[in-house]
Formats: sequence, C-alpha cells, structure tokens
Amino acid sequence: MIPWAITIPLGLYMSKQRFKLIGLTNRLKEVQTNLRQANKALERRANFDGMTGLLSRDSFFGQLDQMRAHKKTNVLMIIDVDHFKDINDSFGHPAGDQALILLGKIFRKTLRKGDLAGRIGGEEFGIFLPQTSAPEGQIIGEIIRHEIENTFFEPYHNMRHVITVSIGVAGVASHEERGALMGNADAALFNAKRRGRNQVALFEPWMSTKPRLVHDKVRDFKPIGAHSNFR
Repeated sequence: MIPWAITIPLGLYMSKQRFKLIGLTNRLKEVQTNLRQANKALERRANFDGMTGLLSRDSFFGQLDQMRAHKKTNVLMIIDVDHFKDINDSFGHPAGDQALILLGKIFRKTLRKGDLAGRIGGEEFGIFLPQTSAPEGQIIGEIIRHEIENTFFEPYHNMRHVITVSIGVAGVASHEERGALMGNADAALFNAKRRGRNQVALFEPWMSTKPRLVHDKVRDFKPIGAHSNFR
C-alpha cells in the first residue's frame, strides 16, 4: 500500500510538471519567433524605404560600392521629380506620397533584375545599372522618363496630374570616389533641369562638376514658356 500511496501522487505531480514544461517550451518558441520577426522588421526598416519599398539611401550606396568594385562598365542615375512641391501644395502631402509610391512601382517594373533602385532624398531617387555603358544608360533613362510621363496619376477624381522627372546619367568607374560619381550625375541632372526639365542628360566633361546641390533644388528656375503639368 505504501508504494502505491507514493507512486500515484508522484505520478500526478510529474505529469503536472511535464505539462508546465511543455507550456514554457511553447512560450519560448513563440518569443523566439516574435524576436526573429522583429529583427527582420528592423533589418527591412534599415535597408528599405518605408514608403516606396525601394532601397534606403545607406543601403543603396552600400550595395553600389560593392557592385561597382567587380564590374567594369556601370551607370549611375539621379532622378528628381519635376515641380514636386506643386503636387504637395495643390493636392496635399498624401497625394505627394502616392506619387512617390507610384514611382517606386514604375522603377520595379521597368528596371532589369540586378539593377539597384533607392530613394536617396525626399523626391530624389538613385538607380545603379551594372554592366551598362553610358549610352545604354541614357536609353534606359529615356525609357524610365517616358514610362513615368505616360503613367496615369489622378490625385482627385477627374483631375489628372502628369508626373515628369529629370534624369542625370553618368558612367561609373570602380576606382572613382563616390563623391566624384555623385558630382557627375548631379551635374548632368542640373543640366537636364536647366534645359527645361522632363529630359535625360548624359554627363559630359564640359559640364560643371559642382552644380548647385540638387537638394537646394533648382525648382525656382522656371524657363520661359514652361508648360503646366495639369491636364
């Protein structure tokens, strides 16, 4: 009787402890899963722009530096939305956000596998084309520009706004400093803006290597006879 009196309660106790251990194990697995998901979310937030889904500025230039070290002919584009302030002022910032999201979709649809696209400023984007010559980059820039101009964007019902971009294209050499590459692409972009916007400019040595910063925006420059983007 004594062994039975000891075995039955002991068995119940052990069973209860085993269920507790299973519960703790399951909770630990759940915590580990949540932690992995949180780490992935943090990694994505660091590497990708939360609005457009394109690469963040740091991630874009980090990958650009890695890729250009192993490729001989590459192209860097800087793309700036023309008169972006007008969209925000006329339709509100949510419409401006929708325009940027739309551009992100166009880049993903138009670019090739292996190309890099990142949001490097408010309405400024960087595109890196590996194993691409400068003339080829100019052609791809024209394809992107044409695709954006002809993509339907309607901030309000029955009111279409035509989004246009100016694009600066520059060849990328593996030995050049990143600042020099950016300066060349900025100079080409400045030239495209100066010539009236909504066009692609390929960097040439005669262009100024120190244009007014794109972030200062050449927005206040309005060529005579400029057309409105509203249709």
